[in-house]
Amino acid sequence: MDAVDQQALTGAVIKLHNLDIAELWLDYVALGGDASEQGIRDYSLGTGTLPEKERDALSQSVNERCAEADLVVRAPYSNSPLAVMHAGPKDPYSSK
Repeated sequence: MDAVDQQALTGAVIKLHNLDIAELWLDYVALGGDASEQGIRDYSLGTGTLPEKERDALSQSVNERCAEADLVVRAPYSNSPLAVMHAGPKDPYSSK
């Protein structure tokens, strides 16, 4: 997944679940993240960037918060595929 897509999706998850940036930043730092709280805020709003390692640490922080709250939608990692998965039943006689 490219950096722009990861940033947009992570920011959307933070906004969707109304996650607190200050709490996320503390979790992120505990995981070894090195960006400032303002840097995380800017990234989540789409106005700043982070290196891959920092993006993945933030995604981990977001996903841990989501797991604690039993929230289904999670933040992607830099190595996450960007694909549409069809959840509906497939016609066994179709080639699609």
